[in-house]
Amino acid sequence: MFRISHLFMVASAAALLMAPQAYAQTKLTSEMAMAAARAVQTYAKNDGSDPSTVVLDTNGDIVLQLKGNNAAPHNIGLAERKAYTANMFKMKSIEWRDVSMPGKDRADERKMPKVIPLGGGVPIMVGNEVIGAVGVSGTRGGQEGDTAGAQAGADAAAALAQRPVAQN
Repeated sequence: MFRISHLFMVASAAALLMAPQAYAQTKLTSEMAMAAARAVQTYAKNDGSDPSTVVLDTNGDIVLQLKGNNAAPHNIGLAERKAYTANMFKMKSIEWRDVSMPGKDRADERKMPKVIPLGGGVPIMVGNEVIGAVGVSGTRGGQEGDTAGAQAGADAAAALAQRPVAQN
C-alpha cells in the first residue's frame, strides 16, 4: 500500500511539473488593450509624436481604437491594417513585409484583403500563443518607429496576461 501511494504521489508531482504554467488570462481583455495604448502613448511622448493605435483580439476584432490628437486622417486605418497583418501572419508586420516582397514565395499573400506590407503591427504573445495584435501609425520614426511603439504596447498587454494564477 505504501509503495502504491508513494508512486501515486511521485506521478502527481511529475504531472504538475510538466503542466504548462497557468496564466491569469490568455484572452485579450480591455484592460490589456488599455495597457497597450498607454505604453504606445508613453513611447510616442518620448518620440514627440501622437500616433493612432488599434488593438485587435485573436479573431481580428477591434478591442481598442485610439486616434492621435494630431494624427493624419489615414493613420487610424493604417494602424488597424498593420495590427490585422501582424495578427493574421503571427509576426511583426515589418517582418511580413520583407518575406512577402514581390518575387518571394509568399508574395501572393499581399493580395489578401486588409493586409498591408508596412511596419507598425506587432502580435501580442503569451508564451507561443498570439492573443491579438497592436497596430501603430504616425510616429516620428516611420515604419521602424511605429513598430517600436507597437512593440511597447504588445509587451505591456502580454505582461498583464502573464501574471501567474494564484494557487488555491
